[in-house]
Amino acid sequence: MKRTTKVFIVLSMILSSTSALAERLEVFRWQALDGKAAQLANSLIEAAKLHEKSGASVGIFQMDVGGSGNTTFDYVLRWDSSEAWAKTKAYNSGEEFTAFFAKAGADPSGKLMMSLEGLNWDASVTAASFADDGPFRVFIWTPTQGRMGDVYQTFMEAKAIHEKLGARVNIYNEGIGGSGNIHYVMSWKDWSTMAKSGDAIAASPEFRALQGSAAGQATPVGSIQGFPLYYTK
Repeated sequence: MKRTTKVFIVLSMILSSTSALAERLEVFRWQALDGKAAQLANSLIEAAKLHEKSGASVGIFQMDVGGSGNTTFDYVLRWDSSEAWAKTKAYNSGEEFTAFFAKAGADPSGKLMMSLEGLNWDASVTAASFADDGPFRVFIWTPTQGRMGDVYQTFMEAKAIHEKLGARVNIYNEGIGGSGNIHYVMSWKDWSTMAKSGDAIAASPEFRALQGSAAGQATPVGSIQGFPLYYTK
């Protein structure tokens, strides 16, 4: 019965892109035009200051490994409720942000590569709790059809192991803009902590055993590594 309940919770989260989870995010991936990485970064920070007025928590993250081409940034908006999300959406259509967007568009510094909604599995997580995070890795998985219950159990066990070994883990279902993948996000306070944690994970018999038992549950479809340039304080 306990396992059935877990599966029901996960399926409910997947089927509802308007889930009332504590943390809701939208990611906008921007790639700099030739020679304009600094200009794009400055424009994103300017946009962040404006979005903070609407109540969003904003993070700007530079991709370090896993991308291709010019410098790439993820511009991440986070909220703690659907009401806060709606406030930002209304602000985007207002005079102040429209003027900023027109100014940025007159001298473009980047191109939008993709956008995606994410819904956190953990209802206790808040948008403000990411302010002190450092470098991160994102592992993207496509669950095997009919195995979502197993995936949930495996990912939660992996989260417990990884956090015991020094990482912070958040797991997201894709919402609007996605295709049903799961994003397993690991973060650390700095590169040194990340390196030590990574070594410990690689040497963990418990994690290797979990990997072996999970074969066939999900397929890896992408991964990136990056670091924060800016986050709302």
